[in-house]
Amino acid sequence: MSAANRETVRAARLYRAFREEPPRRARRVNVDVPRAVAVMGPCEFIGYVTTHGGRTSVYIHEFSPGSRPLMAAGPKRNQLILVGGRYRVTAHGIVDLDARGRPVRARHRYKVIDLGK
Repeated sequence: MSAANRETVRAARLYRAFREEPPRRARRVNVDVPRAVAVMGPCEFIGYVTTHGGRTSVYIHEFSPGSRPLMAAGPKRNQLILVGGRYRVTAHGIVDLDARGRPVRARHRYKVIDLGK
């Protein structure tokens, strides 16, 4: 199996674990990784919308202090990048890691108000 096919299989496995359903299609994308970026600062949290079990949910992940990646921008449009940090994406979403690679939880520092309820 080629490296590209192995990556596709691993991405499909992660999708299935996280989204709790099999992917309907696979697509290879070309990512233009810039050689130089403007570092904007540490990423404190990230918000995203996804579906689980047919229901759409909003997730806010607050990074723990030692796990925070840097948010950086490439010189071209559409180049917003998370650089570094200690975290993994698993079936449970983003999981912060300590220096030894063990999962850790962030203390909530931000109050998120759900205006949709």
